[in-house]
Amino acid sequence: MKKPGNTREYAADTAWQRQLEVGSFIGPAVFLFALFVIYPIVYLVYGSFFKWSGVGTMQWCGWANYLKLFTDDWIFRVALKNEVLWAVFTIFPQMFLGFILAVCLNRPLFGRNIYRAILYMPAVISPVVIGIIWQSIYDPYMGPLAHFLRSIGLDSWVRAWLAEPQMALFAIIAVNIWKWTGWSMIMYLAGLQGISEEVHEAATIDGANVFQRVTKIMWPMCRGTSLTLILLGIIGTLQEFPLVYVLTKGGPNHASELLTTHIFNEAFSMRNMGYASAISVVLLVIGVVASLLQLHYTGNGEPARGRKE
Repeated sequence: MKKPGNTREYAADTAWQRQLEVGSFIGPAVFLFALFVIYPIVYLVYGSFFKWSGVGTMQWCGWANYLKLFTDDWIFRVALKNEVLWAVFTIFPQMFLGFILAVCLNRPLFGRNIYRAILYMPAVISPVVIGIIWQSIYDPYMGPLAHFLRSIGLDSWVRAWLAEPQMALFAIIAVNIWKWTGWSMIMYLAGLQGISEEVHEAATIDGANVFQRVTKIMWPMCRGTSLTLILLGIIGTLQEFPLVYVLTKGGPNHASELLTTHIFNEAFSMRNMGYASAISVVLLVIGVVASLLQLHYTGNGEPARGRKE
């Protein structure tokens, strides 16, 4: 290629070629992102202003779906309450148990890699499979949990855990904790292994015992990991669907209903696609706001206003 005589023309040609190269790399990604993310979100918001069964003509209803959602839909309020309970009673127990397991398995221990793999295994098993397994475990007649309780004389503790409104949600939460505690353990293991051995040696020289090293050194220095787990836990709470649907389908009498199961039931059981879209928009807004607030405070483990630019 012959270099143009005019330097400005050559620089312009070079800049245009560079932009073309960059565009050829990011263009397909931007197109796919717009097709599979932006367009569905826009269409979801658009559909929330219509009354529509999924087939046939869409009938404009304005804000009617949102007015019904916040004034007449008691199931929506139950689902919101359950979302909060789910987040509180899954995120923090998972973090606590995961941290304790990580501390135990971060020390020299025979077969610790095997223990780590066993504890992490539930996190990679399909939630549908886990739901089917725990349905059998929770069976009040033939289940191993009921059999164990009877064998130790606790017959009065045996009940239909998934069929009682007061117990159903917490029974599913227990399964979720079992599934994801191993993931929290792996995250904390990565954080603990990032702590310099010199820090532990200095603490030992200063006379710190094991409990003091755990509470004064390990836990504070894993603060970034804890904040990450909280953020991922909130997102996971808003996305939770298969485990609840397999175990209870949101029942009994909507006692274990979450926003995702409510959306599914409205869209595919009741054929209220427009109303389900409105609930989905609210769920989307909650997720975005929660993520932005969390990211605002988790940049480097310090509040954003306290960091130096």
